[in-house]
Amino acid sequence: MAAPVKTKPETLPTIVEAYRDYSPPPEVRQIIQDLLKGVPPRYLMGLETIVLTNQAGETRDRKRQKVWSRNRKIKLADALGYYEASTRSSQASIVLHIDHILKGVEPWELKTPLRYGPLAKVLYHEIGHHIHAEHKPVFKGKEDVADGWSGKLLGLFYRRHYWYLMPLFYPLRMYMKIRRRIGKRT
Repeated sequence: MAAPVKTKPETLPTIVEAYRDYSPPPEVRQIIQDLLKGVPPRYLMGLETIVLTNQAGETRDRKRQKVWSRNRKIKLADALGYYEASTRSSQASIVLHIDHILKGVEPWELKTPLRYGPLAKVLYHEIGHHIHAEHKPVFKGKEDVADGWSGKLLGLFYRRHYWYLMPLFYPLRMYMKIRRRIGKRT
């Protein structure tokens, strides 16, 4: 008789949908779950929930609240998403404004391999804030650090998810680098 296999408990945060007078495309929740599975579990520890909402779903206080972002104040409700750090009474969470993120995205685009792009950029940016706050603090600009983590996590996701397309990306990447260098000279 074989010994039972021990599996690690799921460390994925809970996805909560809280929309008001808005119905998102049905693929959104599955896309977010796929993106979360692409993040190494150690970076998700301490992150309790991912809230998917729209601007109208925010409370009145949240709609009026402003935060600093790249040396300017913006309304929290106008942001694509934001990170709420952990406190003594609650764990960290991320709020994504799906209506803002998908504003220019056509419905058919969410059925192609490119469907991860818009949501991944924002979700991974906010996870970058979590990594910066909880796991790997770096003493640089918070937004720059979060953008760096976003790029790293997005690259990791695409390498794992679309590994068979990588031979096509390397020549394209080299072409883009050469083109940028030529553009700088002129």
